[in-house]
Amino acid sequence: MRPLEGKRIFVHALGCRTNIYEASALSSMLSEEGAQIVDRLPFDIAIVLTCTVTSTADKKCRQLIRRLRHELPDAAIAACGCFVQRTSREDLSALGVDLAVGSRLKGKLPELLSALLEGKIERGKVLTADLRLESGWDDLRLNCTESRARAFLKVQDGCDRFCSYCVIPFVRGRPVSRGLDDVESEARRLVEGGCRELILTGVNLGLYGSDISSSLGELVRRLGRIEGLSRLRFGSIEPFAVNEELLRALAETPKFCPHLHIPLQSGDDGVLARMERGYTSADFAKMTERVRAILGEDVHLSTDLLVGFPGEDEAAFGRSLKLLSSLGFGRLHVFPYSPRPGTKACGIAKKVGRKVAHERVREAIALGKALLDRYASRWLGREVEVLVEGRTGEVSFGYTRHYLRAEARGNSATHPEVRVKALKVQDGGLSGIVMGDFPDEEERSYGSAATCQTGQR
Repeated sequence: MRPLEGKRIFVHALGCRTNIYEASALSSMLSEEGAQIVDRLPFDIAIVLTCTVTSTADKKCRQLIRRLRHELPDAAIAACGCFVQRTSREDLSALGVDLAVGSRLKGKLPELLSALLEGKIERGKVLTADLRLESGWDDLRLNCTESRARAFLKVQDGCDRFCSYCVIPFVRGRPVSRGLDDVESEARRLVEGGCRELILTGVNLGLYGSDISSSLGELVRRLGRIEGLSRLRFGSIEPFAVNEELLRALAETPKFCPHLHIPLQSGDDGVLARMERGYTSADFAKMTERVRAILGEDVHLSTDLLVGFPGEDEAAFGRSLKLLSSLGFGRLHVFPYSPRPGTKACGIAKKVGRKVAHERVREAIALGKALLDRYASRWLGREVEVLVEGRTGEVSFGYTRHYLRAEARGNSATHPEVRVKALKVQDGGLSGIVMGDFPDEEERSYGSAATCQTGQR
């Protein structure tokens, strides 16, 4: 009998979309070893995919591990990922971790857990790689997904941009791309399993291909040819990667969804320079113009705003809000600055007080809600395509191709994609009525991406 056969394993991801993919992949790999993946007590083993992007993320990791240890003292607890990479062996032991695995080693977890249960490795084992030297791909594979509608697909890991506030290059390592054939093979398995939408994700997705003589645009074109795939989108992409070559590839791939999440972080040039982001507010504005010129005016641009960075005064914060409003963003994610030991930003003077930072966060969130409502309102009275992720009675809900949450009433009992007439903006999303099913892929005429994505305001 295999060591993991019949073992109840709880897998939980904290943090980013890449962690979510890795949790799904580990669950898939462990299932192949005979384990039973559970989402509640009781369990024999708990696996926590950790995050360390902020001090709050660190706190959540510690709290979750302590709670799991308290709830089931005899269960084995494994922690892996970014928090592990920069936390001492002593601290991990004090938290009650039985097995700790750092970045680029998560694919070894099934083997390591088996060895732990068989007593071949001692409890409290910590394994981390030297990320200054490691350049290999962590062999994680996703063969199935809990949600048949959509799935994350990790294609890239690592970053070498070294923004002054960011610890990720130190805990994720150098950039590495997943091979084209490997990505396509997994994508086809997911689509054959019923997935209709794939979200490409990575630590810095725009760096994809630089180490394997390829490009993100080439990957998009290749995946866009997969029969049965309805939608393809990105999780997030940095401004430096949004060039004309990539945008042309997106426009010429009808399955690519017209939504890009492009982190701005600040709209003030002084703050951007201290962040070492590598662009100015004018550069970013020109980039958004280029996106709309190629992908159409209806494209949904969402972004991140980092508030309270050292040296950000009221005038700088005001310039950020003004730029966000003028560029026509939709969804806005707001984060307060969190000092990360070992980064350059920790040494910058003129710290912003916590109270001031939190007030700015609230103001930016309020603006974000208004921006999202403004963007969503352009769809009122129009038909949108919704990929159904769930139904309650006659109400179907899911996301449009432009990444707006939508719900609609009407008879749509069988088809995964429906046409919805948008009648109301509701909490940054749309509500309306079902007008009918979308045809299957072989019956559907997409037209050119730029034509399909351009419409009246």
